[in-house]
Amino acid sequence: MTLPNFLHIGASKAASSWLWRVCRDHPEIYVPPDHDNVNFFTVHYHRGMDWYRETYFSDAEEEPAVGEFSNSYMVYLPALMRASRHLPGVRLTMTLRDPVQSLYLAWAHTHLKDKPYGFDGRKGRGIPLEKCLHHHGHAWFRLYMEPRFYARHLRHILELFPPERVHVMIYDDLREEPEGFLRGFFNFLDLDSDFRTDLLHTEINPDSKDADIHRDLSPDLVAELHRVYESDIADLEKLLGRSLESWRLDQGASGCV
Repeated sequence: MTLPNFLHIGASKAASSWLWRVCRDHPEIYVPPDHDNVNFFTVHYHRGMDWYRETYFSDAEEEPAVGEFSNSYMVYLPALMRASRHLPGVRLTMTLRDPVQSLYLAWAHTHLKDKPYGFDGRKGRGIPLEKCLHHHGHAWFRLYMEPRFYARHLRHILELFPPERVHVMIYDDLREEPEGFLRGFFNFLDLDSDFRTDLLHTEINPDSKDADIHRDLSPDLVAELHRVYESDIADLEKLLGRSLESWRLDQGASGCV
C-alpha cells in the first residue's frame, strides 16, 4: 500500500470539494473516494501512519498521483511539519479566495445552511460575525479570520517545502477559466492535462442559498474586514508575483463551483 504524493491543503470555501470530485474521475489520480476532507495530520495523527495508509489508501493501485484533500493543513503548522517528515517529496496544492468573501461564506455555511448544528442566524442563535472583531472575540477571530492570512501561512509552507513542490491557485481563475485552472493543476502533478471532466459547471457542496453578505453584514463591517487583510494581501501579491486587486474591492459573496 502506498502513501500520498500530493496533498491539497486548502483553503476552505474555495471549491476544494469540487476539485476532489474532479480528481475522483481522473484515471491517473487516486483520492479517498468517500472523504473530501481527511485532516489526518491534524486530528488523527496519533493513530499512526499505518492507520492512515490502511484507512485511506488501501485501494490505490498504479495511479501516478495519489493524494488527499485536507483544508486544515494549510493553517496548522504541526500538520505541515508532520507531512514534511512522513511524506518526502510530497507536492502541495492550494486554492486561495478573496479572504472577506471566504470568511463570510464559512460563517454562512454553519449559520445559514440547512444543517443540524442548532444555529439559526435569523432567530438570533449562533455567533454574529461581528464577534470576530470584539475585544473578547479572539476565539472567533482565530476560527474565521486567522485561516485567511494566506501570505503568513504560505511563508510557513515555504520554510518546509521547496517552491517547486508548491502550487498556488486562485479561485478567481477557476471562475473565469475552469479549463485553464484544471490544466495548470494537472500539469503540476505531471498528469494528462487534456482530461475533460463532466463537472466543469457543476456545483459541489454549494454555499447556502440564503448567503448575502450585503444583507447580513453592515457596510462598515465589510470595510473593516477588508482593512484587516490589506497588508497580508499586499504580501501575498509579492510572493505570487501577481495582482490581487479584485480582493480589495467589495464584490459581494455568493456562489461556489
